[in-house]
Amino acid sequence: MKFYASIAVVLLTVFIAPGLAKTSQAAEKGAVPAITKAKGGYTVEELYAKKDELKGKKVAVRGKVVKFNGDIMGRNWLHLQDGSGKQGANDITVTTNQNAKIGDTIVATGVMATNKDFGGGYSYEVIIEEAALKLE
Repeated sequence: MKFYASIAVVLLTVFIAPGLAKTSQAAEKGAVPAITKAKGGYTVEELYAKKDELKGKKVAVRGKVVKFNGDIMGRNWLHLQDGSGKQGANDITVTTNQNAKIGDTIVATGVMATNKDFGGGYSYEVIIEEAALKLE
């Protein structure tokens, strides 16, 4: 089991870490203009603000894909921004078995989790897991 955990940390380090700076830089520059939230959904900022209330519940968020990493730990990882929130609460990580392209505007619907720690320094205050993606 430790072997698999070590492999997961290596994969996260190799595939996810290099793009984190790019995602942060895009957010600082205000690269994503405000996007209207999904009907019955939340903005990225609202997901952070209501994280305790929404933990374990199905949520939807509309946003622009600013980062995509495929097939890491058996799932695809993407980052969405919708122009809401301040630095540190303006980007949501989503896991899914579907594909998306950087620049796509999508609605992601999945289960909200909080304080997820995957080891190797990869922890998420807020993450949407097992999401279904709808391209818009």
